Amino acid sequence: MKHLALVGLFAMAGVRIALGADAPLSAEAARAAVAPLLDQMGAAANAHDIDRHVGFYAHDPAVMLIFNGQAISGWDAIRAKQAEWWKNGKTDVVYTMLGPPDFRSPAPGLVVTTLLMKSRRTLPNGEISEGEFAVSSLWQLRPEGWRVIYAHESTTR
Repeated sequence: MKHLALVGLFAMAGVRIALGADAPLSAEAARAAVAPLLDQMGAAANAHDIDRHVGFYAHDPAVMLIFNGQAISGWDAIRAKQAEWWKNGKTDVVYTMLGPPDFRSPAPGLVVTTLLMKSRRTLPNGEISEGEFAVSSLWQLRPEGWRVIYAHESTTR
C-alpha cells in the first residue's frame, strides 16, 4: 500500500513538472493573468473608489507601498493613505497610461508589472496640475487570487 502511495506522489510531481507549475510564467501568461486586474484597478482609480482600488493589494500587515521614498506598511495604512490622497473619493484626478504595461514573472506565482502613467488634477487654487509617474508592483498568486504584495510609485516629472 505504501508503494502505491509513493507511486501516486511521484506521478503527481511529474504532472506538475510537465505542466510547468514550478516555472515562472511566460510574459504572455503573466499578461493574461494580471492584465484584467490592472484594468479593473485603473478603472477603480479613475472612479476614485478607494476600497475597490486597494482591494487588489494583499489584505496583510506585511504588504508595502513606497511612494516617492515614503514607506507605507500594511493594508490598513495603504487604504488610509489612498483615502487621504483622493480626499475620500472627492478628487478629480484622472490617470492615463503612457504606453502598454510591462509584465514579467521572476519566479513561480509572482508577476512584476511596470506602468508609466500621467495624472491630471485640479489644485485647491483652481490651477491644473499634471504629472508623470512610474508604478512597479509585485503580484503574488494567493488562495484568493492575484494580489499586490509590494509596490513602488515615483514621480518622473
